[in-house]
Amino acid sequence: MNFILYDGIEWKTLFPITLTRPVSEIRLGFFTIKERWEKYIGKTAYDIITQPFLSKKYSKKEYSYFENMLFINSSFLPSEELIQTLFSLKENETIFFKEKMIAIKKKFLVKKDIFSLYKKCTKTYYVKQVIHIQYPWEIFTNNETILKEDFIFFTKGKKSYSLLGNNHVLCKNKIFLEEDIKANNIVLNAQFGPIYIEKGVEIMEGSVIRGPVSIGKNTILNIGSKIYGGTTIGPFCKVGGEIFNSVIFSYSNKVHDGFLGNSILGEWCNLGAGTNISNLRNDYKKVTVWNYEKKDFFPTNLQFFGVIMGDHSKSAINTQFNTATIVGVSDSIFGYGFPPRYIPSFYLGGIQSKKRISFHQVCETSEIMMNRRNINFSVLDKKILKYLYQLLDI
Repeated sequence: MNFILYDGIEWKTLFPITLTRPVSEIRLGFFTIKERWEKYIGKTAYDIITQPFLSKKYSKKEYSYFENMLFINSSFLPSEELIQTLFSLKENETIFFKEKMIAIKKKFLVKKDIFSLYKKCTKTYYVKQVIHIQYPWEIFTNNETILKEDFIFFTKGKKSYSLLGNNHVLCKNKIFLEEDIKANNIVLNAQFGPIYIEKGVEIMEGSVIRGPVSIGKNTILNIGSKIYGGTTIGPFCKVGGEIFNSVIFSYSNKVHDGFLGNSILGEWCNLGAGTNISNLRNDYKKVTVWNYEKKDFFPTNLQFFGVIMGDHSKSAINTQFNTATIVGVSDSIFGYGFPPRYIPSFYLGGIQSKKRISFHQVCETSEIMMNRRNINFSVLDKKILKYLYQLLDI
């Protein structure tokens, strides 16, 4: 079954995480949303339909029409029940969750009509339960549940590797290890949720991991790392200190001591030594969060909320982030006191002085950091950042 993942209206409500990627490239649980759909369906996505300025990087196909295709809104996560319904769909039949369409099957569709998927719907199925990611904080609020579901589904029938060295392991049956993991004198505690560690991970001595947790391939955990439940650390990261119920995308660093809780770091982020994030107000009240569309803070029902940081952003040593801070793309944050709770993309400094970084400096920093990991800062990467740079207060 050929399928396409497309960005719905949720792309805008998921800023700043989706400023530089389609919704399908969001990471939570063990995988990105795209990877999860591919594993559930058992086939590579035919294409990704996203914003024009992202398409050249993420959309690989050139065509004027589609034949016999299943279109899936990327902001919904697959489940076994949902997959069964998807496979039973006939032409022009849809699946809805409440008032929102999850998927539709089309026998023939001209590309220019891609955003008219609702037309000529012949039958609609409704699902009662599905995880729908509409706002960026729903990545970490749902992550513990998704980690547990991923472990059950993706380790079924597979055999874990053994962990060599002098380590303390609790609930071994809820721990899955891939090959070439380096660890000695660490604690893995799966009493409260499963632990999944991908190949090539290095966990230095004195580290403690308490599930549910997922650690991506070739990631390094520094000496004495404390990783609490509900946490996903993507591939090729370097982390240390204390991390709780957070999602760190690929190639980002939180190497040193400091607390990160109820937070999201995009790709190519770096938290300087001693950076700390507040995830709870002193008065214990529910938090307000920046709304990109309304350009103002609006109330939420969340009490615990740290920071959401877009790709390529950095903090200097001893930076202190206030509860529910939103950081854009390619920011460089430093200075005394708490930075503002909303920092637009491409800004330099903190509360005492804030100015825009030159685009040349944005690209130079990104290129240096990516080259350190043997990754090329491509022309497409530069064009995406340039498009965003030309927008104001985003």
